[in-house]
Amino acid sequence: MLRVGDNHCHLNPVRGMGVRAFAKRFRSAGGWFVGLVNLTSWSLGVTAREPSDYERVYEATLGAARELREEGLAVAVILGPHPAELARMVESGVRPERGRDVVMRAYELAAEYVRRGEADGLGEVGRPHWSAPPAVVRACNEVLERVAALAEELGCAVHLHVERGGAGTIDDLASRLGRLRGKFVLHHAEGAYAGYARDRGLIPSVPGREAEVLAALSGTSDFVVESDFLDDPRRPGAVVAPWSIQRLFTRLIKSGRISESVAERILVRNVSELYGVEPGDL
Repeated sequence: MLRVGDNHCHLNPVRGMGVRAFAKRFRSAGGWFVGLVNLTSWSLGVTAREPSDYERVYEATLGAARELREEGLAVAVILGPHPAELARMVESGVRPERGRDVVMRAYELAAEYVRRGEADGLGEVGRPHWSAPPAVVRACNEVLERVAALAEELGCAVHLHVERGGAGTIDDLASRLGRLRGKFVLHHAEGAYAGYARDRGLIPSVPGREAEVLAALSGTSDFVVESDFLDDPRRPGAVVAPWSIQRLFTRLIKSGRISESVAERILVRNVSELYGVEPGDL
């Protein structure tokens, strides 16, 4: 059976399909690993005004991770406020500088979970991929740079959320990261620019769609695949259904567009090296 590691996935233990139901369905489709990234605070029914409010978000995510592990999945937990958190604070009347400081302190709390070995990385941090006021974008960039430095200090992965702007976006990130050496995961990476991102020191996390995967393979096999599953009953399967990834790669192998060894590298070995986890037996 072709094993599948999903690098970036969200689960909602409050309103979603159920963590154990998810685990059983994913394992039946070859799933061995989940990169579990916390949802936004409001998705979990949390009103976040202070850094400490995010502890409820983190604890809910850690609880979901425990259930996934009990169902036989390997998990890397990624904690931290999404850039939409800062944008929403500003929309509610909070000054951008205040929003920046709240989000940054929430990341410092997330870092404590990493230090204790309860979490494996930070994110998703970055800036809006939608139109936002310059002051919000500026504040988000300041958080991004500080969190990237914090992740380097911790030696952990950090998932980066930015607009899909091709080489320009990648060059901007590379410039902001400067001389930092870390595991900088480019969430929702454009397949066509995966090779370019890898050359610039980023780890592309490519959506599990055929066109994206094939475009990425034209430049590199040093990438991971993600579903960015939202676990929202109103949007079943959004963004990509994790259990569709095995079908996609099996189809690509059977059609001769990818070898089984390359599929295994992307879905197992690259994930294993990124997080230091082993696939074990399904």
